[in-house]
Amino acid sequence: MSAMSYKPNSKLSVPIVISILLHLILIIILGYRAIQDDNANYGSINGQSIDAIMVDPSVMTEQYQRQLQAQTSQQKADKQKQQQLENQAKELQEKQLAEQQRLKDLEKERLKIAEQQKQQEAEKAAAEKAAAEKAAAEKAAAEKAAADKAAAEKAAAEKAAAEKAAADKAAAEKAAAEKAAAEKAAAEKAAAEKAAAEKAAAEKAAAQKAAAEKAAAEKAAAEKAAAEKAAAEKAAAEKAAAEKAAAQKAAAEKAAAEKAAAEKAAAEKAAAEKAAAQKAAAEKAKQAKNDKALNDLLGGLTSSGAPSTSNAQGATASRKGVSDGELDKYKSLVQNAISNKFINPPNVYSGQHCVLQIQIAPDGLLLNVISKGGDDALCREALAATKLAVIPRPANNLYNEVKNMTLEFQPK
Repeated sequence: MSAMSYKPNSKLSVPIVISILLHLILIIILGYRAIQDDNANYGSINGQSIDAIMVDPSVMTEQYQRQLQAQTSQQKADKQKQQQLENQAKELQEKQLAEQQRLKDLEKERLKIAEQQKQQEAEKAAAEKAAAEKAAAEKAAAEKAAADKAAAEKAAAEKAAAEKAAADKAAAEKAAAEKAAAEKAAAEKAAAEKAAAEKAAAEKAAAQKAAAEKAAAEKAAAEKAAAEKAAAEKAAAEKAAAEKAAAQKAAAEKAAAEKAAAEKAAAEKAAAEKAAAQKAAAEKAKQAKNDKALNDLLGGLTSSGAPSTSNAQGATASRKGVSDGELDKYKSLVQNAISNKFINPPNVYSGQHCVLQIQIAPDGLLLNVISKGGDDALCREALAATKLAVIPRPANNLYNEVKNMTLEFQPK
């Protein structure tokens, strides 16, 4: 027999023993009085009679057996109820673990996608860098080829001019020598005039060639400067675009990390609140069980037919009304439970509201929730948060008022 069942039996045995002792003392006293009366009133017709009440031990035993059976039945019912509560708690815990695993899988998938995007961006940046380097190399090669070609053309032109000048000079000297034989004075004069004309023509040609080469060099330098400027501007634009993309990516990763941290904190807080509520419910049930056992014991000893005073008081208390303060306090607890599961990024839903109709079981388990009006986007998020929330268990006298409650939800 358990310690709990042994304690009520020991309490019952004390009154029974006292009752038996009192009956024995009463029997001894009555026997003694009877002997005295027989001796004192022997032969007299004026003897006195004494009324005595006999208690049947079988009645007391039967009453004790009935109380013991009632107590055993109550223990079995309490044990079944406790088992049911444990099964419900275990099922809810399994659901929470499954939901946490689903959230972890989603986070892993998001990180995998982010890593792939990061790798793709790195490959793209590498390709762009290689293309830029290739373009720069091709441009440098083209500039070098143009410079080499210009130098070769210049050297060829200078050589042709020198050869032409030498040939012209030789022809002039030969003609001058042949003419000098005929007319030395005329030839010398003609040679001098011809030499002067050739010299002027050569100087003019040299000046025109130098001017053309200078203009070509200036044009090439201007084109080179323009190309270098365009390349520098393009490189600066690409660098700015890359820095902007990196900043946007870092901001997105930071926002995602903050959201994941907030969801994890909310899940841990909800689990802690649920555990505290379950512990309080278990302690309350245990206290109610002990109080009922004590009330049953006291009620059976005083009167087997009349209800106990504690039961009468409980019935009176159950018929009492619920104050507005108690109702508002419970609705505030439900509002906080929903808010703990509601995510409001940068106060997107500030100033909005949603009317929710919530149906719960006596232990606070959510049976159904629907929206009765308000902002559509907020109502969708509020319904999802309510289905994840751990709703506190209402008091027994409060359940009829809140089992189908209407709540106006506003995000904090």
